[in-house]
Amino acid sequence: MNIVRVYHAGRSQAHRAREQALATAGIDITLVVPSQWPEGGAEPTLSHEDFTIVELPVRRLGDVNRHIYVDSGSLSRVLHDVAPDILDIHEEPFSVAARQWLAATPRGLPLVMYTAQNVDKRYPPPFAQYERAAYRRVDALYPCSAQAASVARGKGFSGLTDVLPLGYDDTLFSPGDQSFDDDEIVLGLFGRLVSEKGVADAVEILARMNRVRPARLVVVGRGPEEVAARARAEALGFSDRLELLSWQPASELADIYRRTHVVLVPSRPTATWVEQFGRVIVEAQASGAVVAGYASGAIPEVAGDSAILADVGAVTELGDRIAALMTDAADFGRRRTQGIELSGTRTWAEVAARQVDLYRRVAVGDVPRLELPRSPRRRRELACSEFGPTAATTGGVRPFALPLLRRGGPLSNALAAALDRGAELASQVRKPGSGDQGGKTSR
Repeated sequence: MNIVRVYHAGRSQAHRAREQALATAGIDITLVVPSQWPEGGAEPTLSHEDFTIVELPVRRLGDVNRHIYVDSGSLSRVLHDVAPDILDIHEEPFSVAARQWLAATPRGLPLVMYTAQNVDKRYPPPFAQYERAAYRRVDALYPCSAQAASVARGKGFSGLTDVLPLGYDDTLFSPGDQSFDDDEIVLGLFGRLVSEKGVADAVEILARMNRVRPARLVVVGRGPEEVAARARAEALGFSDRLELLSWQPASELADIYRRTHVVLVPSRPTATWVEQFGRVIVEAQASGAVVAGYASGAIPEVAGDSAILADVGAVTELGDRIAALMTDAADFGRRRTQGIELSGTRTWAEVAARQVDLYRRVAVGDVPRLELPRSPRRRRELACSEFGPTAATTGGVRPFALPLLRRGGPLSNALAAALDRGAELASQVRKPGSGDQGGKTSR
């Protein structure tokens, strides 16, 4: 099967692991990537792969959802030259790049698309129109979480939906020799050092852990919270127990994971962002670490029953539960084993096998469509019953993506209520003889 895949992050070899797994599974892959992309791990000169990579120039480098191809005609030329069986757009449905590829796609070419957006946001023109057009044209979606699937269904995507997790490289990440009997317990925090990632909470947990057993916190990443983390650790008297590292090569990162007993994911939602998947969780469990964090966004879905989860902001409870874990050898061993077993279903080989099945269904036309309710409210109720609720932000309402309105407040809340009422009224204006099947499947 011949597939063209489009992915803005494909200049990073680590981010090409999905394509490598698909190629190993027998798929003839052509990957389209920007000729430049300012992201950690992006290669100025691409290393060799067992599949074809096409580089195309884009503007707005680094802007995931608003980057644009300089020569829109080059997209049509790629599709003409490769003549794929399926086009796979690994971009959000509302993005500018996705819009360009949709415009270049010949009528009749099957099309699948990725989405990670787990917050039911209100997009301004023209992004809302881009999103609706994508949902009408795309044959299948492969969201990385059930929350993202719920968003898409609630907004009107009626096609085939298969939730595929993000995978990990099992030749790189494997269980370490972390032991309950180690003299020092290693806590880990991996990622951007920003307030919503709970950096300050991780330092508080370090302090609580040291009341029970000697512990050290290893933080890998860079960001504005680094200074505050150092200051808080010093104020609590544990500055010598905090180790801050910059971004590490993949092999070094894997070694750190294997020495870590508990990986922290104390992510806090904002008015517009909630944790979408948490690749750190998958890598941590594959490395034999126990995951502990807040039950926010997709974290409970990804981490599963092996994780220790507390309500957002309940740092004292979370710290106490981690401390209790490290005084209970049986509980630590059980959670560690469960995490390792769960990670076995999320290797890139396993994810690729499921993606190949999706491609095959799309290629033969096995793409049933639901007859969704016209009412936006009822569509969202149906989506919730099928996939569960979407991610909750701090605002408590569907947030605006427009910067002027996304912080919430009386004005934006009143506008949101008015838009919702208008959408419901519009849904009641039906063409003669039209029905509202509320979820009936059609082929």
